[in-house]
Amino acid sequence: MRKNSVLVLLTAVGSAASWWPVFVEPTLYLPFWVGLACAALCAGLSTILTPALWRLLCIASGSGTYVGFSLGLMIWHSSDPLSAAWQPHFRVVFAPFVTLAVMLVAPVTRFLMRKRSISNRMIRQAAWAALLGCVAFGPTALALTPSIVKHRIGRNDRLAAERFLSLKKAVEGSRAEAEGESEVCDGLGLKRHYSGPPFSDADWGRITGNYVKQRGYFFMVYCRHEKDGYTIDAHPATPGEDGTRWFCAEGSGKVGCHMDQRHNCLPCPE
Repeated sequence: MRKNSVLVLLTAVGSAASWWPVFVEPTLYLPFWVGLACAALCAGLSTILTPALWRLLCIASGSGTYVGFSLGLMIWHSSDPLSAAWQPHFRVVFAPFVTLAVMLVAPVTRFLMRKRSISNRMIRQAAWAALLGCVAFGPTALALTPSIVKHRIGRNDRLAAERFLSLKKAVEGSRAEAEGESEVCDGLGLKRHYSGPPFSDADWGRITGNYVKQRGYFFMVYCRHEKDGYTIDAHPATPGEDGTRWFCAEGSGKVGCHMDQRHNCLPCPE
């Protein structure tokens, strides 16, 4: 009886905590299906271990999912204004559908296991280990979030600086050999002189005049008609989560941290 109570409790806690790494801010950028898969595994593994409790496990997994999903949306507000505006609707409309999906796992698992039972000790131990891993996923991910985000920001900042400097050298190299401005603004022409962290071919086709995203940063090369007429801009997609640095340089030698609507570099704040 005690083991059954522990199993039900683990199912509820695991189903609730599995959603928190999906909603935590600063975000880990985990896809929605990670939380759903973890909650479903908690329900399925518990039912495999004790098929007779499938009704109770169904209620436990559904309750845990609804509470965890709703609390995640309430505690961590998305830094994206559009997502933040939709969060109350997710809690009211979407949470019940997610809860129902997880609750279906227990009866389906019970149906599939109706003529089977796991008596092998090693298999049962493996199932218990997998269940405990699902339960530990949420708290472990939350505990590691600060260090993961710090590492991501440091990596993105370093790569962004390398890309920015390499883009500047690529523009200068392209201008030195170009016969006209059109070649300077040709992404494939810039690619020949570029030696930094890679951009995709699609990025090279758009980067002159449009922002492209790589490793949490947006990059753009804007060309003008006047002499030394270009501006290179790079900034984090989400400041404080994807990166912390801003880069801007003009062909005239002017540098800054932001680019205005006229594609001029603005001074860095004090």
